[in-house]
Formats: sequence, C-alpha cells, structure tokens
Amino acid sequence: MSLQLKEQGLNGARYKYKADGVICVEEYQDLEILLTEVSNSFGSKDSGKISFDHYKAMFGLLAMLRTIAQKYRGGSFDTFKTLKVHFIHAKGTALRHWSMSIQAPGVYLMTKEQRVDVPVKFVAKDIELIPFIEFHKTVAVACENTIDTIIKLKKEHIVKTRSNDENEPEDTSLLCHVNPSIIRINEGKHTNVVADDGPQSAPNSPSHY
Repeated sequence: MSLQLKEQGLNGARYKYKADGVICVEEYQDLEILLTEVSNSFGSKDSGKISFDHYKAMFGLLAMLRTIAQKYRGGSFDTFKTLKVHFIHAKGTALRHWSMSIQAPGVYLMTKEQRVDVPVKFVAKDIELIPFIEFHKTVAVACENTIDTIIKLKKEHIVKTRSNDENEPEDTSLLCHVNPSIIRINEGKHTNVVADDGPQSAPNSPSHY
C-alpha cells in the first residue's frame, strides 16, 4: 500500500498503510499476499471501526494486486485472473476470510470465502475447535495457491523479458490491465462516513452475517 501511495507522490509518514498483520513471501522479495485487521476487542460491535477496517483492507488488497502486477508485468492476464490475495478480519466474535481477484481490466471482486466463530468456551471445544482449525487450514491452502500463481507469473515474466520482442504492443503489460484507484483513508476523518455502509455479503455466501 505504502509503495503504491509513494508512486502517487504521497511520501509522508501519515500516508503509510499500517495493517494489524501481514503475510509476505520472503523468497519473492517480501510480496504481501495476506493482511489482517482486528476491529477492537473481542465481542465489540463498533460498526464504525468494523466498516473502516473493511474499506482500509479493500484498498490494501488492491495495492497488493497492483504491486504483484508491477513485479511480474510480463506475466499473462489469464494467469493473473486466477490470482487471489487475502484478508482476515477479526470482528465481533468471529473471523472472516475475504479474498480479492481481478475479473476483467478495471473489475475487481472481493469475496467472503468463509467465516468461523472464535472458540472461547472450554465445554464447547468438541464442537467449536475443529471448525476453527479447518478455517486456518483453508487459509493456508489458499495462500499456497496464491504462491503457486505468483511462481507461474514469474516464469511467464522471465520468458517475455528474455524474448524482448520490440514489435509486441505495450498494452500487453499487466500494468495496463491492473491499475486500480488506491486511496489512503483516514480513521479520524472517515470512520463516521463509512459506519453505515459496512461489509456485506450475499445471502448464499458462507455464513453471510
């Protein structure tokens, strides 16, 4: 996120994006593939904070996609469309796993993949603990799939760079297709603005509430 804002000339410390947590792929120059946000304490129902963190993460995911496209701009758009970056949102008494991908140039899809309640009662461990473990296993597999796609993009980028075809049109670069508007929203200024327009998911999505 900070990298993308810097390219827009926003270099000050106040423009840095500070997620509560990130997962980076060290062997690919610390490319970020997952971020987390924790919306206040366990059980909190602060709609303003919940909504703000969701929008903050949305722009963070867009920045992650753009950064990967910059790194491997020679990769194919067909491969890039299979790429997903991830967001874990801790709010209320549950965790929610969202992903973002690009469907067509300029069209981005943010999808809730799964939701799980955080187990806090020892007496309910037999019921609640297994889904909690499965949730994290699914997230791990999703991250592995993301890395596999990055590996494929890198290979395609290397092949295209080595071919150095001068007759190839410039609009084949991933950067021509992956160019989202990225805004650094401010919690103090924008929390109340987005409070009533928080995260929503379709009724047929996993645990849509």
